[in-house]
Amino acid sequence: MKLIAAVALASGFVAAPMMAATTAAASPGYCDGAECVPYVDRTAVEGTHCVQNTRYNFGIDASGNTLACNSRSTWIASPPLVGIRTLRLPCGEDTGVAQSPDGVPLSCIDGAWTADYRVTFYG
Repeated sequence: MKLIAAVALASGFVAAPMMAATTAAASPGYCDGAECVPYVDRTAVEGTHCVQNTRYNFGIDASGNTLACNSRSTWIASPPLVGIRTLRLPCGEDTGVAQSPDGVPLSCIDGAWTADYRVTFYG
């Protein structure tokens, strides 16, 4: 009987941290400001080398300016990063860029947050 109680107790101690880790890692679907956006390189320097990808390509320089890593693997100036937004949600006439929860660069185009790779591939 003591063995069964010990196993049940141990299972509870293992399950609780696993559940906490799972919920803590969840990414928000919306936030305001660059400081809440995950995977932003906070040490980016315009004109220097970066590792270009199709997701999570934003950086912030020491002055707080938004940069994007382009297809030439160079940090270039970008409109301000306004936060995390959901693809196709209305944006009104917002300016700036956003990142989707899964790292896609977004711009407000025709009143909706739209995937926008212009800076990444053509900047």
